[in-house]
Amino acid sequence: MIKVLEITSESHKGTKESSDDRSEVASGKQTTDWVTDLDEVEEILHYKFKSKKLLEEALTHASFSDQCFSYERLEYVGDSVLNLLFTKEQYFLYPDLPPGPLTRLRSANVDTEKLARVAIKHKLHRYLRHKMPLLEEQIREFSQAILDYPLHSNGLVETPKALADIVEAAIGAVFIDSNFSIDVVWKIFKDLLEPIISQETLKVHPVTELYEVCQKRNLKVKFVDLWKENMAFDVFIDDQFVGRGTYGLKKEIAHNRAAKNALNNIRKILSEKDCSDVDEQNYRVEN
Repeated sequence: MIKVLEITSESHKGTKESSDDRSEVASGKQTTDWVTDLDEVEEILHYKFKSKKLLEEALTHASFSDQCFSYERLEYVGDSVLNLLFTKEQYFLYPDLPPGPLTRLRSANVDTEKLARVAIKHKLHRYLRHKMPLLEEQIREFSQAILDYPLHSNGLVETPKALADIVEAAIGAVFIDSNFSIDVVWKIFKDLLEPIISQETLKVHPVTELYEVCQKRNLKVKFVDLWKENMAFDVFIDDQFVGRGTYGLKKEIAHNRAAKNALNNIRKILSEKDCSDVDEQNYRVEN
């Protein structure tokens, strides 16, 4: 892996050197002082780059300039490094936890929404250079939506992927700049990634939770796909309507919201049913 990354780093030098004639306007802050921006990002990361071109590349979306100069390659590296870091950290932190739960825990900490939250929390999105007209509004909507979910929404809000991408790209940039040191990367990003989701704070995805709740009681779950007609999913439990979720921009989110709505409703139904069963049992005992 190190040899591959060394080759990547060498080929990467030629790519960076061809980028000097680009416009220097950052869409996020509308600033022309790109050198100052890079200094500010270094302050956020508490890391001084030997090659600031790596940091520049990590903050440049493919829409901003030539396809050869964007964060995509660094994002690829950062994604692999981040997964390795959490694998290592959780292996020693949870010595008795089997692979399945370890995988779910790692996935929760490296998924798109979790990393996008990191970008928002530390204002890294303000330094992203891009030419995507809708991104600024998407970021505003995301920033507002996550206020209802302090740790993670588990698929209930739409996340601008570019936010997570720049976090992974920054990780990749530090990894290469530090001569491929995972220890340096973890030291830099461990605090930035807080709050890290633990075994105690990990929430079950609403679709998974709905199936688990129903399986325990031998109840049949059915999702009805109405997304093409009215951007919705309906949920039936034993042929009884228990929930609906709507979302016009992404089918998966409508599906997840339907499961969440069904969970909220089925708990009430089950609670009432349990009370009814208890009353019936008491009546039989008394008579």
